[in-house]
Formats: sequence, C-alpha cells, structure tokens
Amino acid sequence: MRTMGILAILLIASIGAPIASSASVCSTIETLEFDGQRANESVTTQVEFGPRLPGSNASMELREWFMDTRPEFDWSLDPHFRDGYNLTNLEGRLIPDDAEENGPIIVLAAHYDSRNRAERDPDPNMTDVPIPGANDGGSGVAVLWELARILPSMELEHEVWILLTDAEDQGLIEEPSTWALGAQSWAENRSEDDISRIDAFLLVDMIGDADLKIYRTFPPYLNDVEGNRLWGAVENLSGPLGLVDNITDCNGNPGLDIVNFSKNDGVIDDHVPMLNVGIPAIDFIDIRYGENATAWQGYWHTHEDTPDKVSAESLAHIGRLIELGLRQGSWLDTVQNQTETPSPNVEDHPSTFSPLVTGTIFALIALILLTFLGLHESVRLKR
Repeated sequence: MRTMGILAILLIASIGAPIASSASVCSTIETLEFDGQRANESVTTQVEFGPRLPGSNASMELREWFMDTRPEFDWSLDPHFRDGYNLTNLEGRLIPDDAEENGPIIVLAAHYDSRNRAERDPDPNMTDVPIPGANDGGSGVAVLWELARILPSMELEHEVWILLTDAEDQGLIEEPSTWALGAQSWAENRSEDDISRIDAFLLVDMIGDADLKIYRTFPPYLNDVEGNRLWGAVENLSGPLGLVDNITDCNGNPGLDIVNFSKNDGVIDDHVPMLNVGIPAIDFIDIRYGENATAWQGYWHTHEDTPDKVSAESLAHIGRLIELGLRQGSWLDTVQNQTETPSPNVEDHPSTFSPLVTGTIFALIALILLTFLGLHESVRLKR
C-alpha cells in the first residue's frame, strides 16, 4: 500500500537522523550565542539602504556591508544575467583549518533583494512602489548575518557556506519560473562534487513575524527521505529549545507554539532549485505575516513590511535553532559516515527526543492524514 510505503520511508529517515541525549542537547543550549537584538538591528540597516532591487546601488551597498562586517568568510560575487535582470548572488565560505578535505558542507541561505512593487498594498497609488522588505528579505539576511558573527568561533569540523541570493522576489504571481532567479542560477552552476558534498541547504525567509509560526513546508514531500531527515532534525531540536507546544524545554518550562507540524505549507522558494539538482533543502518560512493573518495575507507585499513589524525574539528562535543544529551536527547526513562514526546506542543514551520516536509519531500522523483527511498539497508560490 502507498501509505505503508510512506511509513517505511519515514522510519528509515528518522533512524538515519543524528541521535543525541537530551542532556547533551540541553548542555549545548547553554552555550548558544545567537543575539536576536543584534540581528534585529541589522534589519533597519538593510532597509535604510533603500529598495534592494537587482542591479541597484542599494544591493551593492548591502553586499559590501555584509562582507565588510564579516571578514572571516571567503566572499565571492556570483553575477548572472537572467530574465532581463543583472543579478548578483553573494557567497561566503568558512573552511576550518581542520575541516576534512572534500568533506561535508552546510549551506545557510536567504534572499537579500526586496520586491519591486507592492501589489497587495491597500493604497492603489502605492502598488507600483518597491516595498521596504524588512521581513520579506531583511529577516533572513539578519539571521545569517548574526550566525556569520559566531560561526568562526564555533570550531566546527566542516565547511559552512553562506549564500545571499538575488532576484528571488521580482517575479510574476502566475509564472513560477520568474521567481528565485538567483537561486536557479546558483544551483545550475553547482558541480557534481558540490552537490554530493552539500548535506543540507537551510533557507530562511520571512521569519521575523512577531506571531511566528513555522510549519513543515513542501517540497520536499512526505515521501522524501532527505527532506524527512532535515525536518526530523528540526523537530528534535525544537522541543528542548521550547518551541513546541506541550513539550517542556530544558529548563522545565512549557514550550511555545512556534514549530508546529500539524499543517504543511506548499511553498516555491529558493530551496526548490536546490532540490531540482539533488541538494537536500528545506525552507524556514512563515507565510502568515501579521497578527491573525492568513496565508499570503497580512503585511506581505505591502508597504507595511517595515522594521517595526520584525521581532528580535522571532529572529532569535530561528537563529538559535540553526545554531543548535550546527553545534550538535544535526544538519549533517550521518548515514553517509556511519561506518566511521556510528551513532550512539539509543539504550545507552536515552533521549526524550529520540528521532526514532518522533519519526514514528510523524509517520502515524501522516498515515492518519492520508487515510482520513487526504494530504493537502495545493502548492502555492512563495508569492
């Protein structure tokens, strides 16, 4: 049966996820350095550059600011002419001295362009004016900028790349191919070696909403092993951080309802070109921007997308989750390396957040959805 096949795949994916004791995770959480307030201040900096449209001075100034303030990375510009746009991606590589040659890579990504029009603005005189892009553009860059501050001191043993994509947000609603142009160009120019080495492409987009809610996004779909590996890591890390409702955090406090897998959001964003070339990728995104907003409504694509709508706490939730995963090795594909570094025995290192347990629960939920409710896969553009 199709449902049984999905159950088997989900269980395989969860077994392959990194296994860490809750004590180990909680000990690591005490060392987290991500500063949400610092990240939030950078949103205002970005907006003050002006509309970050492809080819604009504002875009150039943002790239220079990012490189100048994070000199520990090896930065390079990745220019392309595509669909009428002169776009420039910014790529930075952090390669520790003791990193394994041809070893794994984790890519952290966000788009830095802001939309060239506000088609949803209630003022018809403003619909053709570029939006501020504080959340839609600025929030993802803010998280990566703050992570780039602390990454050099984290003493990781693998490469971490930061990718700021251009021309993600300039497309037409009815034409999916006109979105994510920078990501499309970057993905198409990856070598087979790059693709084989990238264990995770973690995209952050529109995650500054004060009323933050992160659902699992598709693609990747429920039958995708790599996608379930990464989303399984998200679920395992979120509980100890206090981001899951009805699960106590490491301090014994009740969790917030921020990471919630009760729904699946269909989103076409910069992660999709990566999936198309075989790179494991997921998208952290909140498509309900504003208090009580529904999907793709609220402040999205309006002139209300301003820095005062972006929450330092929300930036910190996502930044700390990604940082914790980096410190724990959760984003790495440990299945590839099991012969060299086997995972700890679950019985020897009991964990409240065991991937096997959460994978089983997740699979059962999927079965219930498939059997009784039907899996909702009406994919919407990020737009």
